[in-house]
Amino acid sequence: MNRDVCQYCAPHPDPFNCSNSDRAASFTAQLPVDPLAFPAIRDFLPRYTAAECVAVYAVVGGIPAYLEQFDGSQGLGANLKNLFMRRTGLFRSEPFILIGDVIQRETQTYEAILKAIATGQRTPTEIGNTLDLPASYLSPYLKQLEALRLVERRVPATVPRDKRRVSRKSRYHLADPYLRFYFRFIASNLDLVEQELSDVLWERISDQFRAFVGATAFEDLCREWVLTQARARRLPMTPEFVGSHWAADAQIDVVAINWYDRTILLGECKWGVDPVARAVIRELVDKASKVVPSGSEGSPAWQVYYAYFARAGFTEAARTEAATVGALLVDLEMLDADLRVAVVQ
Repeated sequence: MNRDVCQYCAPHPDPFNCSNSDRAASFTAQLPVDPLAFPAIRDFLPRYTAAECVAVYAVVGGIPAYLEQFDGSQGLGANLKNLFMRRTGLFRSEPFILIGDVIQRETQTYEAILKAIATGQRTPTEIGNTLDLPASYLSPYLKQLEALRLVERRVPATVPRDKRRVSRKSRYHLADPYLRFYFRFIASNLDLVEQELSDVLWERISDQFRAFVGATAFEDLCREWVLTQARARRLPMTPEFVGSHWAADAQIDVVAINWYDRTILLGECKWGVDPVARAVIRELVDKASKVVPSGSEGSPAWQVYYAYFARAGFTEAARTEAATVGALLVDLEMLDADLRVAVVQ
C-alpha cells in the first residue's frame, strides 16, 4: 500500500504504517514508532463492539494505515473477506512487500521462519524441524527478525532476572499482529484466494479464529491491563515484570512477579462466549503450587494473588469462589474502559 506519510506518524514514519520507502528509511534510521494503542480502534470503527475491536486488533494491531481500510458499516467477517481473501484484496501481497523492504536477501527463508512461528513452532528446534534446517543455522535469522521487531523472544515470567537472557525455556512469537494473522490463516490457503473462494476460506478458518483472538490479542490486552493498573498503583502488588508462564505441568496466561517482595499475581484469560464457571477459579488456584518459584529454606513464603479475565463475565458461583481468594475479576467491558482511561492519562 503506497501512500503518503501517515498523519499519525510523527516525527518519523512508522515502517508498518506508511509507504514502502518510508518503511525502509525508518528501519535504517532505527527510529520505529509504536502502533496506536488498542482503544484507538474504536475511533476508526465506532460501531464495533469491544469484542469486535479485540478481533480487529488481533488481525492488524494498531496500525492506522491498515485500520483505515476497514469499512465500519460492514461486519468483521465481510471486512476480512474483502481485504484478505480476495485475489485483488488490499492486503493480498502486503506481507511480501513489507518483508522485502526491510530484508534485502534470503527473503524466502525469513518468510518460512515467520510462517513456522505463526503456525505454532516456538523454539529453534521446532522451527528447524519444520524447515528441515538445523536449529543452530536459524540463530542469525531469528536475531535479525528480533532486531526488526517482527519477532519477539519470550521467557517465562517465573525465570529469575539474571537467567532470562540465557534461558533455554524461551519461545518465539510474531510481534506484528498482521503477519501473525496472515501467516496463520492466509498464506496456507492462497489457492482459495486465487480462485476467489472467500466464503469457503472464511468458513474454513472461522472455527479457529475465536481461539486465535483469545490466545493472541486478548491475552496481550490482559497483560497490558495488569501493566496499566500497576503503573496506577491499583494492584495488590507491584510487579517487576509482567508476562506469562509455561512448563510441562502448568500454563498461566498472565503472570506479574516481584522477586524482591516475593509477590506474584497469576491470571487466567477466557475468550469463550459463556460466563466463566466456578471450576475455572479453582483450576488456577490449584496450579499455583506448580508455578510459584521455590525459595531457600527459611526464606519468606511467596504471597500469591489471582486475577481472571473473561469476555462474557462470570457466573455467581465463580464470583463467590473468587471472593474466597480475593481474586480480581475483569470482564471485557471493564478491561476496555480501564485501557481507555490509561491512554487518556
